[in-house]
Amino acid sequence: MILTHTLLIAAILIALTPLSGVAFAQTAKTPAAPTAPTTPAAATAPVTIQSPTDWISYENMTYTPVADEVSRRLAAAGKAFYEKDNKKAAAEMRAMAGELKEQAARAAKAAKARAKAEMTLAQDTATRMNLTAKKVTAAAAALESGKIKTQADWLKALDKATRADMELRWLVTDVTTWYPVSEEPQRHFGSALEAYAKKDYQTAATEIRKATSYLRLEAGRATSEARQALQSSVAELDTLAASVEKGVVKEEKVLAKVFTLANHALALAHRVKAAESWAREEYDKVGYELKAAAHGLESAAGWAGAEAKAGAAAAVADTKALGDKLASGATWAREEVAKGFESLGNAINALGQKIGSRKTAAPVNVGS
Repeated sequence: MILTHTLLIAAILIALTPLSGVAFAQTAKTPAAPTAPTTPAAATAPVTIQSPTDWISYENMTYTPVADEVSRRLAAAGKAFYEKDNKKAAAEMRAMAGELKEQAARAAKAAKARAKAEMTLAQDTATRMNLTAKKVTAAAAALESGKIKTQADWLKALDKATRADMELRWLVTDVTTWYPVSEEPQRHFGSALEAYAKKDYQTAATEIRKATSYLRLEAGRATSEARQALQSSVAELDTLAASVEKGVVKEEKVLAKVFTLANHALALAHRVKAAESWAREEYDKVGYELKAAAHGLESAAGWAGAEAKAGAAAAVADTKALGDKLASGATWAREEVAKGFESLGNAINALGQKIGSRKTAAPVNVGS
C-alpha cells in the first residue's frame, strides 16, 4: 500500500599488512602464510535485493521509501493521524525520536574511528539528528495536546530543513537497510520511461521522484565529491520530474541523459564507500558496496547506449564477482582487490568522459 499522508510527511522526510598475493577471508585480521590461504569465514546469510512495500509522500511531490525503523514509525504515525488517533500517532512519533537518538549515538561513536572528512560529517550528523529528535518529540506533544490540527501546523512545527536533516540518518544505516534497495533507482527510471512513452506524464514524474528519494538518502551516506555528484543529480532529477509532469519534455533522450548521470553518480559514491570500508577492514561491507557500484555502472552504461554498455561489461562482471567473494566471506587476495578497484574506477571514468561527467573515481591504495 502506498501511503500518501501529505500532512504528516510534509513534516519529516527526510592497512592491512599481509604480503601481496596472500589469500584472505572476510574475518581475517592476521595474514596466513604465503603458501597457505586462510580458511573462508563461516557462511553468513546474504543480504538480498528487495523492493519496499510502502511509500510515504508529502505534497504529492516528494517520496521516501519505508525502508528502516524511522520510516516505519513515520508511516505508522501518519496512518494513526489520519484515523484521528492522535495518542497513537504521538506514541509513534516519540518512538521515532528514540530511534533517531540511538542512530545519533551510533554516528557519534563511528566518528571516533573514521578519517577526518568522515569524522566531521558523522559528528555533524549526530548533532543534527539529536536536534531533529527534539523537534519530533515536541511535535508529538503538540499533536497529543491538540495543538497540531492542520497541514500548516505541521509545516510550522517541523520544517523542510528538518526533513533534510532526517535524511542524514542514512550515514549510519546498516548494510541490511541500504543494500536491499540499492537497485531501486534504476527500476523506477525504467518505469518512468515506460510511462513517458505512453504519454502518462504524471506517472512518469512520480516514478522519477521515487527514484530521486534513494539518491537523496545515498547523498546522506556520501562524502566530498561523491556527495556533490549525488546532490547535483538530485537537483537535475527534481527539475526533470517537474518538466515531464508539465509535458514539456519532447524526447526520451532527455530522460536518458539525466538517468545516466544519476546512475554514474551512484557508482562513484558506492566505490568511495567501498574504499572507506576497506580502510576499516570491513570486508563484507566492501563487497556489498562494490556490488552496488557495479550495478550503478551497468545501469548508467545501459542508458548511454549499446557501445557504452559493452565497454563496461567486463568491469561490471568482474566487480560483481569480487563483491560476492567479499560479502560472503569467501577467500580473496589483496592483489585481486587492488585490480578490482582499479578496473572499476577506469570503467567509471571512461563512461564519465563519454557522458560529460566531471566527477572521476580516484585511485584506491589497498596496501602492499
